[in-house]
Amino acid sequence: MEKIIPHFLLCYDECPACRNILTYLKHLFEGREIELSLLHVITIPTSLLLPQRDYLREIKREEEIEKFCRENQERVRKRFEEIIQDLLKSLQVKAHFYIEFAESDRALALLQFLKDKNFDAVIAGKRGLGRLASIWAGSLTQKLILYTHQPLWIVRGKDFDRKILVALDLGERGLKVAEYTGRVLSFLKDYTATFLHVTLTGRTWEGSFEDNLPLDLDPEIIDFFHRIKESLRHFHLDFSRLKLKVTTSFLGPTYAILKEARRGQFTTLVVGKRGRGGFPELLLGSTATKLVSTLEDRALWLVP
Repeated sequence: MEKIIPHFLLCYDECPACRNILTYLKHLFEGREIELSLLHVITIPTSLLLPQRDYLREIKREEEIEKFCRENQERVRKRFEEIIQDLLKSLQVKAHFYIEFAESDRALALLQFLKDKNFDAVIAGKRGLGRLASIWAGSLTQKLILYTHQPLWIVRGKDFDRKILVALDLGERGLKVAEYTGRVLSFLKDYTATFLHVTLTGRTWEGSFEDNLPLDLDPEIIDFFHRIKESLRHFHLDFSRLKLKVTTSFLGPTYAILKEARRGQFTTLVVGKRGRGGFPELLLGSTATKLVSTLEDRALWLVP
């Protein structure tokens, strides 16, 4: 039987954030095996895209485009090979290289590339934009957040470990986030994960997956946590490394999630892209949007 390993797509763009992504992968999957596709979408300069009326100038323009593509392809392929050699010092990597050229919108070319492919996650960096800028600037990462239907990892920061905080809504969407996290955890070693539900009022509680749930918790929460436990059993996880937690917050789930992330020093947060109410993903003011614009030193997994 063929061994199953996770397959990720790294959106490479030669910015410092990409170095942070590589650091993150080395820490997260140290000693493990992954399949990694590296994709770089290069925009052809506008000056080369303007057709020339003169026949000879048009021939020269086409030659310059060919030269531009050839030189950049060689340069990026060499860089990809260096990246893989660096990763191989910490983990086993089965690598694939993709270099695409776009005439205008790099994000559109990337989304087109993703159309007929499935990855365990698409991984991208996030540059230091302000809150409103990061939402509306139309960057590649922001368009991925809005339009891709695959899990998306947004990596910021430089210091990482395998402490993971999973924020859950009740119901099927929360269960999907938990199952996705369980699948990824099954490929890791020496991890710890806390599955957190934030409610407005009620009892707070924290315990191991191995503990019995207190009977005075909200019955809906008890049923949900039981479903999570059952859904994660087939991943054969070490339940002693997993915790369940219920907390309350009058300031909303985003505040509680950030507070828990800082208190527990979690370097990875996991959240669904849409809440329980089924609102369009990442409406301004939603938990996922606030986390995308707020987190500066952690990795965020967005699960569709």
